Amino acid sequence: MDDGARVVSVFGSCVSRDTVEVLRARGWTIGAHVARQSLLSASSTAPADVLDLSSLTSPFVKRVHTEDLAGERRSRLAAAANSTDVLLWDIVDERLGVLELEDGTVLTRTTEGLTAGLYDDLDDARLVAFGSDEHFEKWAAALPAWREELTELGLLDRTVLLQVAWALADEGGEQTPTSWGMGTLEANWFSQRYYEAAAAHTGVHVMRLPETLTVAGTHHKWGAAPFHYQDDAYDWFATQIDGFARERRIQTT
Repeated sequence: MDDGARVVSVFGSCVSRDTVEVLRARGWTIGAHVARQSLLSASSTAPADVLDLSSLTSPFVKRVHTEDLAGERRSRLAAAANSTDVLLWDIVDERLGVLELEDGTVLTRTTEGLTAGLYDDLDDARLVAFGSDEHFEKWAAALPAWREELTELGLLDRTVLLQVAWALADEGGEQTPTSWGMGTLEANWFSQRYYEAAAAHTGVHVMRLPETLTVAGTHHKWGAAPFHYQDDAYDWFATQIDGFARERRIQTT
């Protein structure tokens, strides 16, 4: 069967990003790419001058932080919705929690933001940490609105949640490093109820990376991390996504 040109959009982090690179090599093109946005901040609008982004040298990083401040997830996804064959969603960008300002505005806390000191002058900001009961309860409460958004955009049955555990070891058998003080066991313990809530309250298709492939890469482009996997992991996801898109196409033709 000739699948023709297929388009993948993303609401997620490095897991989706690296999977998309494999899909591109297989002929897919990219629609919308919404990164560095928590489910909690994606519809929250903050003044553009809340953060000084002038120190960010990467145009991509500057753009995604600007979009997070503006709460532009919906408009970004809407612009590509009609052409999107599969929307990939992963929750690794949730790992650093969010910052809640006094007026209730929510900002995604990012590794680039921490490195650049973007949050150092936010005296009124309160950290809502990933894994805390407060973060989880607010995150779970946002899922029905996320489902409604996907439904309205016609993306619900085209959305795939990439469920991953952080890897305990890399391909060489070495223990994976922590990420901003969070270790693999802690992250996996925290994440489980998020994945369960996402599956229960959105109804999107879930692809869970097999344990045998949950191994960190030793030569990953972006360095060592428990969520930077071996190449076989992304190949597996890409093959599953190919099959998912092909099955949807059969069902709708």
